[in-house]
Amino acid sequence: MTNERRTIFIPLMCDHAYPLAAAFRACGVAAEVLPESNGETLEWGRRYSSGKECYPFIVTLGDLVRKVREPGFDPARSAFLMPSANGPCRFGQYNQMQRIVLDRLGYGDVEIFSPDSRNSYSDFAGVGTGFERLAWQGMVATDLIQKVVWETRPYERQPGETDRVYRRALDLISGAVESADEKVADVMPSIREMFEAIPVDKDERRPVIGAVGEIFLRSNAFSNSQIVRKLEALGAEVWVAAFTEWVFYVNHRYLEDCREERRLLGWLRGYIKDRVQKRDEHQLAKHVEPLLLNRHEPTTAEVLAHSMPYMHHSFGGEAILSIGKAVDYVHRDVSGIVNIMPFSCLPGMVVTAISKKFREDFGGIPWLNMTYDGQEEASAQTRLEAFVYQVGQYRLQASR
Repeated sequence: MTNERRTIFIPLMCDHAYPLAAAFRACGVAAEVLPESNGETLEWGRRYSSGKECYPFIVTLGDLVRKVREPGFDPARSAFLMPSANGPCRFGQYNQMQRIVLDRLGYGDVEIFSPDSRNSYSDFAGVGTGFERLAWQGMVATDLIQKVVWETRPYERQPGETDRVYRRALDLISGAVESADEKVADVMPSIREMFEAIPVDKDERRPVIGAVGEIFLRSNAFSNSQIVRKLEALGAEVWVAAFTEWVFYVNHRYLEDCREERRLLGWLRGYIKDRVQKRDEHQLAKHVEPLLLNRHEPTTAEVLAHSMPYMHHSFGGEAILSIGKAVDYVHRDVSGIVNIMPFSCLPGMVVTAISKKFREDFGGIPWLNMTYDGQEEASAQTRLEAFVYQVGQYRLQASR
């Protein structure tokens, strides 16, 4: 990253962006989270894309263009964060296309900071001492409080109370990341107490749906048309695959590459990083685990083993994670699976193709493939309603 004093703007893919921005600021780098996407986002994104790109690219590009066109925007003192990845996904090309668009619009001075999954995002290490660990702890804590939300909100007695507590908890986590005097672990007991104080009625447990799919779409409520809330409104409880699943998978692939290429020093660094991250996850999770049924995440090795009957572990990317996590969800007795993906997404289409065999192997468990491209689909609500009905019937039959 440049040594110049720039503000780095972070796309709001999900709420994990807030502790990430806090970690930048804790290391002396000005950072802001971009506003939530809206209709203007799509207007700009579609204007400067060809229509062949996937929906997450259109959204992230639109938010970027929206920002540079704000009054007072200073290109020479601004940068955008847009990580990259290899594998069968267009995500690795986002930053390059965004660079082209910025240059054409006359914003060549704006930088794009693009850490790469191929080196386990080690580019972040140059931000400042302790940045990676601060950011990691903030994102793990965000995953944990989101789990609590998904298991609490469907049963709240006072509508909106869970969301209010969640926003307060997210602020506490981001504040602890940025603070020199407080650690993320220090605020977790208070966060647990806040959630415990929410009045709930769990006399009748709702059927649980496991959500997998492309990480941007399943995480970004604007882009997936608030699918989690819609499923909750129809009477379901929804568990969404963790954001940190991807980080552990990247670590796993990096260690594999280092072994194959005999890069001992790289392997050692990657191993230490992975162990520290797992230890941090365990230390943070213990504070809220008593509130959760969906407690422990499977290891990457377990996810890949779950997916082996359907695809070889050498098939990199999100498809193998979606299938492996879906198997894990079945083992946790969920009553349905929803696969959330962009229209024309290659990994998503692979998962869709496998879903028929998956259903057959697991007793006909309901499976819904939902694609999004920013256009309102008239049949989407009807499909969700039918799916939730099937989920309820499946749970009823399984309980007999």
